[in-house]
Amino acid sequence: METLRVTMLVLAVVALVLPAASQKEKKQKAAPAWSAPKPAPEMEKLARMMVGTWTSTEKHEPSPFNPAGGAGKGVFKVSLGPGGHSLIEQYNSRGAMGKFNGHGMTFWDPKARVFRGVWCDNMTAGCEVSVGQWEGDNLVFLSEGEMEGKKTKLKMIYSGFKANGFDFGIDMSVAEAPMARTMTIKYTRARAQVAAAPAPAQ
Repeated sequence: METLRVTMLVLAVVALVLPAASQKEKKQKAAPAWSAPKPAPEMEKLARMMVGTWTSTEKHEPSPFNPAGGAGKGVFKVSLGPGGHSLIEQYNSRGAMGKFNGHGMTFWDPKARVFRGVWCDNMTAGCEVSVGQWEGDNLVFLSEGEMEGKKTKLKMIYSGFKANGFDFGIDMSVAEAPMARTMTIKYTRARAQVAAAPAPAQ
């Protein structure tokens, strides 16, 4: 009888403990191992301004690398990167530069408090790395590199942000010469997206 009472007591304790342990295990399984950070406000603002599909009209000024200047047309697609922490850019055009295609990524560096960009295309060996900041209503990126053996400095300016478009200009200095405009692009939101376009961030 004593053995039976002990056995029944053990079973009763187990019956009480197992549900509690099961509930604890469920809670542990339900809790995520990693809580992903939210996108920085700076990235959210830029995404509202730039994410979408845009048609482009290019104007090329005469330059050491394109003496005749000219024009071109293309398509610029901007989408959110993983978690909304970056913008992924794809550009294709035809015109003064022939057939042009390139892609890049822009992200916010919270420690340095600047945007950083990486751009690779079929006209340049390697990729261009730039740093960007807001200057009033304009987003300005600066970079240094080399083209055809000559040291270059680039100033890339996004301006005129509206719900249906924005402008992009490139000023270039070659071999320490003064900065001069080499290209201006006007981006217009693709027609299918105009009705759903959000207002530009303030």
